[in-house]
Amino acid sequence: MWWSVQMLRMLVWRSKQPAAIRYLESAGLFGIALLFRFTLGPMHGAIPFLTFYPAILLAALLFGWKEAAFVLALSLSAGWYFFLPPTMSLLPAGWAFLGILNIAIIIALKGLAQGLAEAKDRQAVLFQELQHRVANTLQSTAGRLEVIAIRMTSRPEEAADMLDEAIQRMYQSAEMHRRLNDPSLFSGGLRQMVQEVVNSIVDQPSVSRTFQVDEINLSLNQMSVITMLVIEVSNNSVKHVFQRNLGSRFDVTLVSLPGNRAMLKINDDGPGGAGASDEASQDQRLGMRILQGLAAQINGTLTVRHDGGTEVVVEFPPSRSTR
Repeated sequence: MWWSVQMLRMLVWRSKQPAAIRYLESAGLFGIALLFRFTLGPMHGAIPFLTFYPAILLAALLFGWKEAAFVLALSLSAGWYFFLPPTMSLLPAGWAFLGILNIAIIIALKGLAQGLAEAKDRQAVLFQELQHRVANTLQSTAGRLEVIAIRMTSRPEEAADMLDEAIQRMYQSAEMHRRLNDPSLFSGGLRQMVQEVVNSIVDQPSVSRTFQVDEINLSLNQMSVITMLVIEVSNNSVKHVFQRNLGSRFDVTLVSLPGNRAMLKINDDGPGGAGASDEASQDQRLGMRILQGLAAQINGTLTVRHDGGTEVVVEFPPSRSTR
């Protein structure tokens, strides 16, 4: 599986080369096919076009349908001029039909394989994000239970209230995880969903939360990824800032930008990444990889700043430009 994914990435890279380079390399494929055809000599039947088919298929696989059509046109011209027997004037029509059919099949299979590879990458990121999110939730709950166990003997009434609060938090977390797989998740709007997930994670009374979420034309996939980005940053802020009483503000902003762009900005007022322990740094590196993977799913550009707090910014194109 690894080699197939790497091959697909190489094919994508080759298809993104400058057009002049792609057409030049396609012409090279045609030249090789023409040279091999001349080595076969004057042969009849279907043989006159035989060596050109591999060149057409390779052009479709490596570059795209336009380059493959270019090789097909060159091959038809050369086959008709150099190798077509006088009694088979209709044969180029058959060559053209088979060439177009082969190009269509290769392009369809290439698109399907690329889609499967991208889906595999997305699933890996989502699974990693889910693991990290659940681990953060369980760690937070375990911390609360430890505090409750300590206060059971000295302040039992307060411990009982804290236990009720922890149980309620676990119910809220379970509901949040369940809703992330619900197709009607955003029926009340993205702002409401973002506010719900933040409030279920950042539930310290001392923390103020603000939300500015503009109405932007987003796909369901984009809204889901944005919500998971907010969840990831919220968990990080709770774990490294708010549970340690190092900050008291959490802000989420989603605004439209000129040039068919949108910007998601999430920030807290904690001390940033300075002075983090090795364990915390490792956790933050995992969180950074998850954020990068999520941003890539919406063709976004991720920026993280640690200046008077942690600020996560993702700029991305709205729904019609999403993969």
